[in-house]
Amino acid sequence: MAEDLYLLIDGVRHAGLFSIEWEVDANNALFKVTAGVTERAANASVSEVPFPPLTPRGAEAQLLAKGEEEDELLVTGWVRRTYGDVGKPAMRRFLYIESKACDVVESAADGRKHGYRLKQKKIGEHAKTLYRPFKVPVTIEADSRTMDIAWQPGQRAFSVIEERARKAGLSQTGSGDGGVVFYKGVRGRHAGEFITGGEDANCETLQYEDSEIGQFSETHYYGQRYKPSSGKDQTDGYATVENEAVRRHRIDIQRMEHDFDQADMRERAEWDGRRAAGGDAGNGTQVVIGTPDWRDPDGKLWMPAYARHVLAPDVAIDQLMAIKTGRFTWSKDAQIARLTMVDPRTIGGKDPKGKSGKAWNVPTKKAKYEELE
Repeated sequence: MAEDLYLLIDGVRHAGLFSIEWEVDANNALFKVTAGVTERAANASVSEVPFPPLTPRGAEAQLLAKGEEEDELLVTGWVRRTYGDVGKPAMRRFLYIESKACDVVESAADGRKHGYRLKQKKIGEHAKTLYRPFKVPVTIEADSRTMDIAWQPGQRAFSVIEERARKAGLSQTGSGDGGVVFYKGVRGRHAGEFITGGEDANCETLQYEDSEIGQFSETHYYGQRYKPSSGKDQTDGYATVENEAVRRHRIDIQRMEHDFDQADMRERAEWDGRRAAGGDAGNGTQVVIGTPDWRDPDGKLWMPAYARHVLAPDVAIDQLMAIKTGRFTWSKDAQIARLTMVDPRTIGGKDPKGKSGKAWNVPTKKAKYEELE
């Protein structure tokens, strides 16, 4: 059954909505929406054209789906830009909307009150402190251990937190209230399964990619450990993790942005290797599933980092897969969801122990650590 969607602009229902393109991403804190609308031209009177006036950029936007008992909030954000062609007396145009978290992504973290340093809290609590002035909600499904953080004037609020989240092996995605969700691994499981081909098919394979671009046989992380007792950086550390799926010699060396210990270095090296295998930056091994349904049989919307079993013999998949990205397309006549699926291990999940082909293997080795004098 098609979704019954509606759009609120500054709390008022928009009467001219005709299409929606909604994007979610397991590795991106922003939900993004492009809404097609019809609006009244500036010189048209209300009596001539029964459409709302032009939407100003910066307006608050909320996308909702009508429910049997209560409506569901899908996206809360700001209208970042408007564009389209003028057709008098009405305008057919598009509103580009991003989650409210866009403000912490683009704005600097004002550290004057804190001396550009926050002490002895987990990363989720640090995020709440830095994001609070922007009224961006923070949901903590997984968190780091207690840590101190410091940053330079001018550094973006989101980047201050995101660097430390990577250090802890955490990922961030968006939420319907416009905020950010911290999680690690698979967030939950969708009911049922996707089946392509045969009489039992309930979806189709839209695209398959098996790429080595951006993958390395070894991922190295190098950094210096800060020892408070000495007051200086005095130990160099090196973490190395191998990717057995890459058959020739290819090395990636990264420098740790902040002070570390052994657990930090190993976690970060393994995290980067897994993400590359799952198509971070658009590469790796992944499959795009197309389905007219936006929800599983239990009524839950497809959400990033949630898993569902996929049986797709045409691309040798028979295992639990995680949703890396989702693109939901809607009009009053039709709808479709395009879901990019990856092995759960690429987002920090557990081995699904399925029956898929070798192309779906991901790095499984643990990182090695050594200190360099």
